[in-house]
Amino acid sequence: MNKSCRYLVKFKSYKALDSVANIYKCVLADALLTINDLKQNWACNGCIVPQIMNDKPCKYLVPHKLFSIRGSSYTWFSCKLLNIVMKLPADFCHSNCVLFEQNRSIMENNEGERKA
Repeated sequence: MNKSCRYLVKFKSYKALDSVANIYKCVLADALLTINDLKQNWACNGCIVPQIMNDKPCKYLVPHKLFSIRGSSYTWFSCKLLNIVMKLPADFCHSNCVLFEQNRSIMENNEGERKA
């Protein structure tokens, strides 16, 4: 199980012949996965979401994942601030978030000066 992914949870354990097996759930895609699926590039092994989200990106960045058919997946991100969709959060996304935070702090400082 990928310990660094906040979107992967243990869903259910079941008895398989003489051992216990687990089913996992990708809550991001609302999909059930086996332990073998977790090792595949189309599922967890090739997923970029944990790495991007662990880098503490912009607070408006939202990851999405879709397993349309078994053996394939599609990952994308959306920005709640700018209402855009992107394949990867590149410099465009991060620079706009930095600009937003800078503008917000300037506006808060201006409001503080007006009250004083």
